[in-house]
Amino acid sequence: MWGRVGLVIRDARTLEIRRRFEIRNKITFLAADVLVELLSQRTSDPAVTKNLVHSMRMGSSNTAAARSDTNLGAYVIGKALDDADKITGAPGEIQFVTTLASGDANGTTLREAGLFTAGSTPAIDNPPGIIAGETRMIARQVHPDVPKTIAIVIDYSWTIAFTAIP
Repeated sequence: MWGRVGLVIRDARTLEIRRRFEIRNKITFLAADVLVELLSQRTSDPAVTKNLVHSMRMGSSNTAAARSDTNLGAYVIGKALDDADKITGAPGEIQFVTTLASGDANGTTLREAGLFTAGSTPAIDNPPGIIAGETRMIARQVHPDVPKTIAIVIDYSWTIAFTAIP
């Protein structure tokens, strides 16, 4: 399993692309737990909806991502991912997309992003945990500094692939 995070920074008025990044991300150890729960579906496991990827959250920490991470280093903003934000394309791949609009997270320097499951109480800012049924972070990555202002919008895309070839 591997992942890739893409950022496209655009002018808020003209939507012209200013910068673009694409970075391989860290899939956390908790992602394996979530997959096992989804595949096994024992009656004692949490309901499927608790394990769905529910939000993408962004933060300001530049601490390197590690597979043992359970949360962002410094949460700034989160966006719920609806069904339309989950795109299946190539076999074994899913892409999650969201946009920070011109009014979102202004005055911060964004440096990290993470994907989070719904947990028992889906939200975009609830503290994640590490056990079944809780909101859990399944992937995290740091990226180059993006000072967020009203003059830009940021498109995030996150592809997760299940393949033997990275």
